[in-house]
Amino acid sequence: MKNNRQQLNANVENIEKKLTGYWAADVWDPSDYPLPLDKPIKAKYTKCLDFCSINNASIRVELKFFLSERLKHKTYSLGSVFDGYLKALKHLCEFISLKYPHLLSITGVPKERFLIEYRTFLNERNIKTEHLGSALPWQPRYVKQTRDFNFYNQFFDFFNDYYDDREELEKDKWDVRKLGIDYNRSRSENRVSFTNIVPKFRIWFKKYCEIRLVVQRNYSFARVKSIMSPMSAFFQFINDTHPEWSDLRNLNRKDILAFQKYVSQLPSKKTSKNPIEEQKKNRIRVYTYEVQAFLSYIQLLEWDFAPLKPIHHLIFPEDFPKNSYKITTNTIKYIPDEVWEQILDNLPKLNPIYVPILLVLEASGFRISDTLLLKKNCLERSKDGWWLVGDIRKVQYKNHKVPITEDIAAIIKAQIAFVEKYSHDSNPDCYLFPNPVGKRKGLPITQGSFNENINMLAYKCNITDASGETYRIKNHAFRHRYGVTMINNGMNILHLQKLMAHASPEMTLVYAQIKDNTMRSEWEKAVNNGAVRLAPNGSVIDAYLEDQAKENGLELEWIRHNMDSIRLDHGFCIKSPKLPCDFLNQMLEPPCIRNNCRSFHVDKTFLDYYKDQIAKIESDIEIFQSVNRTRSIELIQPKLQRYKEIANSLEVGKGIQGLTKERREYTTNERNEVST
Repeated sequence: MKNNRQQLNANVENIEKKLTGYWAADVWDPSDYPLPLDKPIKAKYTKCLDFCSINNASIRVELKFFLSERLKHKTYSLGSVFDGYLKALKHLCEFISLKYPHLLSITGVPKERFLIEYRTFLNERNIKTEHLGSALPWQPRYVKQTRDFNFYNQFFDFFNDYYDDREELEKDKWDVRKLGIDYNRSRSENRVSFTNIVPKFRIWFKKYCEIRLVVQRNYSFARVKSIMSPMSAFFQFINDTHPEWSDLRNLNRKDILAFQKYVSQLPSKKTSKNPIEEQKKNRIRVYTYEVQAFLSYIQLLEWDFAPLKPIHHLIFPEDFPKNSYKITTNTIKYIPDEVWEQILDNLPKLNPIYVPILLVLEASGFRISDTLLLKKNCLERSKDGWWLVGDIRKVQYKNHKVPITEDIAAIIKAQIAFVEKYSHDSNPDCYLFPNPVGKRKGLPITQGSFNENINMLAYKCNITDASGETYRIKNHAFRHRYGVTMINNGMNILHLQKLMAHASPEMTLVYAQIKDNTMRSEWEKAVNNGAVRLAPNGSVIDAYLEDQAKENGLELEWIRHNMDSIRLDHGFCIKSPKLPCDFLNQMLEPPCIRNNCRSFHVDKTFLDYYKDQIAKIESDIEIFQSVNRTRSIELIQPKLQRYKEIANSLEVGKGIQGLTKERREYTTNERNEVST
């Protein structure tokens, strides 16, 4: 058996043999860089990287190997090595030469001890060890470590993992890419650490995670990461309360209640919008649930480590604080039309690689992860039209299909043609939205990257909500927008549930509630929005929707639920669907204005339409005047005058003028038709 010193020597000797050519040299000249570059070397990267100044031969070899691997796998850019981390590398080598001149490997000193001593070294030389993080403009600034610590941490972690030849599941840090399981490649997190789990309990908890994640695969990688905090707190509490325990066999009801009290005293998140008490209740609920899931599962497996008392004697239903959060129209944040229009107006300012992602998200209702994981063969044409085909990870639906428009199909086809140019090495899994270069080469664009860029667009372009505040966009809001739009356009709830691959109708029903709220809002606008109508003599008079509804034998409630169907380009048609339109076959445009239809109703939501029409007519008149077409001017002049009267009345708001009784009531024939 080799001792630790011999093993470290052997490790360094092995990696030194792998350094050849450019990478083995003690001086790296950027002008001789051997790897293909995505773009030309910047002029400022002219200084050579000289390893001769590193007195410790072992550290010199490790640094060369570490940097060469980072550059080969594009985890570091050329700028990072020859510029960004240059000072950090120099500081680290100075510290090692002073404190550990005979160090055999960067892993030879425990990380915690090294960091304490390194911080002291830097502080004594007035070198900053912390600085304010460059958070996004709408986020609070935060304290983060400088590049000196970042470089050391990456250097140490690289070799700590590289020299560890154990099976991945035996390690205390798992890399999901080495576990042979499916995982969400649209996320940037690839590792899960068990180092915060009390060592004497760690082996059991790792075994539990292995069974659920790798063997039975009923936990996702993200799920395993999410239970680390609750279970770390639980094991720490048990260790503090019962330091003599090496298992949970004697766990009792009092321990569970004491753990809940312990959890309630943990610090709350300062960035959370929820009240402190609500955060405590939520934390108790989540932590208790995860402990219950763990204990019941290991009891089911009959582990010797498991509590002797049945789980229902340890944790009761009333131990879970009631969840005040419910999925309602107030908690669902979807992108309203006024925000979506602002996004479209500013779309040219968004980084082009994110534009097709945004449009496909909004048009398909796919979750962000499912959108980013689409493959190049996601487009399908049938006799009915175009379909988008992809897998839905959350509910494990394969080849889920949703109909899309010709326009969206054209955008996807353009994206397919664009990524076809990439080499197989740049996109081996044939993603529709891949990263062709960088440390995520061949993997999809990340959810975080997309969200950061779309919110930066909202910030820079002042995209605001109804209250005038900058709109903060969540990726899932595009999916909610799709659901609300489909319901508003009349889609059946059950059909929408299937289309959106909802496991239950609960979420779909919320979209229907949002529709009701939206219709109510539009109805109230129509009732109270300074509306006008046309009198029998053609004059523009003020109008009440309630009056017109009564005149036409309609209930206001019916109008409220049919606002979309009665809306025309130039106003509302408040006429019973049981009655025929008197002017339907007339070619005049629009006939309801020309014929002073009593069922015609206009409110301020149509003001922009009339302003646009006035501008177009006035432009036409100027053209007709320039070519002396006086007859054409005579024909459209009355229309211009009428549109101006309507627009002015909407803007100014005149006194209420009622209609005559005979004009307000149905004729005998109409009354008979409505009553049948």
